[in-house]
Amino acid sequence: MVRFAHLALLSFALGLLPGIARAGEPFVPSWIKNDPATKTVAIEIVADWNQVERYRRDNIRTDIIDFNGYWGGNLTIIVPAEWSVKIEFINGSSSFRHSLMVTRVYAQSEMPVKLTAEDAIWGVYTDPPEGIKTNERRQLNFVVQQAGSYFLACARQTHLMDGHWIGFEVRDSIEQAVAIIDENKFPQEQPPGRP
Repeated sequence: MVRFAHLALLSFALGLLPGIARAGEPFVPSWIKNDPATKTVAIEIVADWNQVERYRRDNIRTDIIDFNGYWGGNLTIIVPAEWSVKIEFINGSSSFRHSLMVTRVYAQSEMPVKLTAEDAIWGVYTDPPEGIKTNERRQLNFVVQQAGSYFLACARQTHLMDGHWIGFEVRDSIEQAVAIIDENKFPQEQPPGRP
């Protein structure tokens, strides 16, 4: 029992318990479910997750479009190399189509106006790339094949250029999938992302 208490305290200190998020520190949010025994991670991603909260605060529709409340690289999901990834993608927008695609990393100055299926790494994208309707779901199943940095991006119209992307990284040296918030890219006045 004492050993469990020490492990729980260590996990808390490292921010690895579900829902605990400290900028710059790895954490496992409620929407990431790891299964190290089968080297599988299930991730639920909702487009425009914070749309209603932003409207409630400002009484206007903002230009921010997000995945689970994050956008423009202010969150990175990190997955162990050679793991199977199952993403449940939900369009939570009240009015816009959205999609999800694994792409290479783009500098702001080189972002394409629109992504196509040919831009998808490992062929991972929701069909159609132009976006699914509001409240629709799609499941993406793939094995991460190469360590490196990527984007999870919306391929619809100019959404990538407008910041509708988060980081996606594959690493050899980790034991479970985690997320990291970039405090320099996440304005404090914004509603928090999905825990």
